[in-house]
Amino acid sequence: MKNWITKPKKKMAQSPVARHLKKLLETAKTQGAAGDILTQIQNCLDCEKARDDYCDTITSPSSEAITNLITETENHPWQHAFEEGKIQWRVGPRMLSGALEGSFLKMLTGMSNAKRVLEVGLFTGCGALAMAEALPTDGQVVTCEITEYVADVARKLVDQSPHGKKIQIMVGPATESIEQLAKEKQKFDIIFIDANKEGYIDYYKMIMDNDMLASRGTILIDNALNGGTAYLPKEKLLLDENKLAQHAVMKEFNDYVYKDARVSQVMVPIRDGVMMIRWSQDFEGKA
Repeated sequence: MKNWITKPKKKMAQSPVARHLKKLLETAKTQGAAGDILTQIQNCLDCEKARDDYCDTITSPSSEAITNLITETENHPWQHAFEEGKIQWRVGPRMLSGALEGSFLKMLTGMSNAKRVLEVGLFTGCGALAMAEALPTDGQVVTCEITEYVADVARKLVDQSPHGKKIQIMVGPATESIEQLAKEKQKFDIIFIDANKEGYIDYYKMIMDNDMLASRGTILIDNALNGGTAYLPKEKLLLDENKLAQHAVMKEFNDYVYKDARVSQVMVPIRDGVMMIRWSQDFEGKA
C-alpha cells in the first residue's frame, strides 16, 4: 500500500509562454478587450498550470524525509541569514530540486544501478537525498556546496533520513572539490550539475577531461533551458536586466556539449530542462 504524503510545491520559474500570456492578459484588460478574449487567455494560463500540477500529483509521493526537507527549507529564515552575513548572496526555496525533479533523479539513479553519485550544487540536499534513497547500502553521494552555512543546514536535514549517511558534503568552490576528486581518480555513475550557470562549462570540462564519468554513466544538467534563455532571443524573454545579463550562458554550454564528439545527449523538457549526457559508445547499441 502506498504511503500518500501531501507534497509541498516548489515555486517554479515561469515559462516564456506564461510570461507572454500574462503580459497579453494585462494588455487586453488595459485596452478593454472583450470578456471572451480575456477568458481564453486565462484558460491558456490555467492549462499550463494544470499540466504542472498533474505531473506533481500523479508522480509517486516523495519520502517523508524529503517532504520535511522541502518544508523546512521553505520556512528557513534565509533573508535573515543573508543580512547577518552568514551567506554571501540571497538564496531561497526556488533553488530546491523539488519533489517532482527529485523523484525523476531518484528514478534515473535506480534505473542505472548506480553506486557512486557526484552532485555539483547541494543547497539543502533535496536532490542529494533523493538520489541517495535509490543507492544500495554501500552507495555514496559526494556533493559540493560553496557556503558553509548552507552545508550545515543541509547536513542537519539529510541526517533526518537513514539514507543521510550515504551523503558526503565537500565545502568550498566546486572547482577545488572536483580537482581533489580528480586527483584521487574517482569515478561516478551519475553526475548531477545544478550550480552557478556560468561555471557549467568549467565543471563539465574538468569532469570529462579527467575521465570522472564511469563507463555507462550519465551526466544530468539542471536548468538546461534556463527560463528560455537557451533558445530565445533577448527581446522575447520578458526578463529583468539581472537575468538577461546571463542570457547566453546556457546556450553556450549546450552548444559546447552538442559539439563534443565524445558524448551523445538528449534534452528533457521537465521543469526548466534537464540535459542527459552519456559517452557516445554507451548511447548506441550493438547491431
